[in-house]
Amino acid sequence: MVGGSVDGLVSGMQTSSVIASLMQVEAAPQTALKAKVSTQQKVVSSYQTINTKMGALLTAAKALADPLAFKGAMATSSSDAVLATTSTTGGNMAGSVTFKVNKLAAAESHIFTGGHVSATSDNITSADQLTITLPDGTVKPLDISADHSLKGIVDAINNASDIGVKASAIQLKPGEYTLQLTSKTTGEASSFTVGGIDGLGADVISTTGSDAQLTLGDADPPITVTSSTNTFTGLMDGLTITAKKVQSASDAPVTVGVTADTDGIAGKVQAMIDAANAALTEIGNQTKNASGDVPGGVLAGNSSMQLLATQIIQTVSGGAGDLGSLKSVGIELTRDGRLSFDKAKFTDALNSDPVKTQSYFVATGTNAGNGLADKMVAMATKATQSNTGTLAQLITSGNSMIKDLNNNISDWDVRLAARQETLQKQFTAMETALGSLKNQSSWLAGQLSSLG
Repeated sequence: MVGGSVDGLVSGMQTSSVIASLMQVEAAPQTALKAKVSTQQKVVSSYQTINTKMGALLTAAKALADPLAFKGAMATSSSDAVLATTSTTGGNMAGSVTFKVNKLAAAESHIFTGGHVSATSDNITSADQLTITLPDGTVKPLDISADHSLKGIVDAINNASDIGVKASAIQLKPGEYTLQLTSKTTGEASSFTVGGIDGLGADVISTTGSDAQLTLGDADPPITVTSSTNTFTGLMDGLTITAKKVQSASDAPVTVGVTADTDGIAGKVQAMIDAANAALTEIGNQTKNASGDVPGGVLAGNSSMQLLATQIIQTVSGGAGDLGSLKSVGIELTRDGRLSFDKAKFTDALNSDPVKTQSYFVATGTNAGNGLADKMVAMATKATQSNTGTLAQLITSGNSMIKDLNNNISDWDVRLAARQETLQKQFTAMETALGSLKNQSSWLAGQLSSLG
């Protein structure tokens, strides 16, 4: 805080050192405030760390509380002729289905073969309107009066969003070009007729629109399933089959199986248990008391955080309402106050009675809200919710205190600067006075000497 003063030339005092010592005493209240800021910052940081752990617990609990969390299933296929997947909706019932892929879906395509032009800039029609007629009789008109050339017609069709077809200029051989139109959709319903092109002769169907087709089993007559695309849904609840290639007569039928994804469901339970234990560990580290040479946590003895840890444990110790203890689904409390999960026990319960097992985590009916995941979500939400959550309020309060302390520190900066300036003036005045006295003393000494 010292600056601008000159060490005593008359008194011989180390003025800067004296002022520095005095300013240290004067700044003691500000130093105490800075120490409080540092402490409070550590407290807020601890709350934020716990809040992060609780947020992770909330995320994991919500994933398990989702009504579809226990609908997980895995699909397998015996052939690369299809891709089998399960959805996150539906029942995803276990089972299998066997079939052969007879057809893939195709989009109808027309090409004009009765004539050609020598360049894409040549006109291919004298009409000002092109029409596409769909199977249901719907007519899609398109104004082509601006440009009758092959390129102009292709651009007009491809720039139209609702005409239902796309166009290409096809080179039959050097110097011979014609027009090809292809439906934007696949399946039998993709057929169409075209009118308005009178310079290329008649159009022919180069590819007929057709549905994809599967044949189930070997019944006579065959049992077939069709789709306007290569994707089939509904063969089994929650199962989607995408046909990739047509099978030959000698190819073995495809068998697609669906089984419950017990590992995936168990993984969600494990994730919630791990998140809960991580939160408990963090709270324990932050609130532990000092022991011998081991320092205590930043939040040592903090009753709010200790209560939060108790609430996490109580979600397990309280069981699942009417269903009782969670031990039957593999979840227990350990002696050191942590949660344990027995995957094998959980899997056995899930395979034996999936509906009841889910109820231990997501309860319904009169027991609603008493599932473990339900209670974890409610508890973690109450702790972490923005503005109103316990941790959110503590963090906000701590940051507000830090702000007030820093404002007080800034006020002390002004006060101490003024005090330093006062001290410098006082010592300067002292040196000036001593200088005058010294000069007077020298003069008097000289006068007395002259009298002798």
